[in-house]
Amino acid sequence: GPTAVRIFTAPETSCGTGMTWAEAVKFIRDRLNRRFNGRVAVDHVEIFSQRSFEFPAVLEAIQRGAALPIVQVEGEIVSQGGKLSESRIARAIEARGPIGAAEPRRE
Repeated sequence: GPTAVRIFTAPETSCGTGMTWAEAVKFIRDRLNRRFNGRVAVDHVEIFSQRSFEFPAVLEAIQRGAALPIVQVEGEIVSQGGKLSESRIARAIEARGPIGAAEPRRE
């Protein structure tokens, strides 16, 4: 199946670029889908929404001072804080090995 990317953001406000978090996530989703030929499933979870309580480890990390947005790839936190970075998420996906038919790139 597709590689699961989950992006946890603060409750909906502008993320400082004039874009809402939902728009920023959609932008990243479109870019990653183009890059990986639709083999990535990007899920947006707002902290303190009903759904966020399904992810106690993430809520716990936030209470310990982890900065939002938090990005998980296949359940593993790969970035926190700052801006959502398509290239950082893509590198984390590629580091997990071949995705679909793509050969892993050797750096």
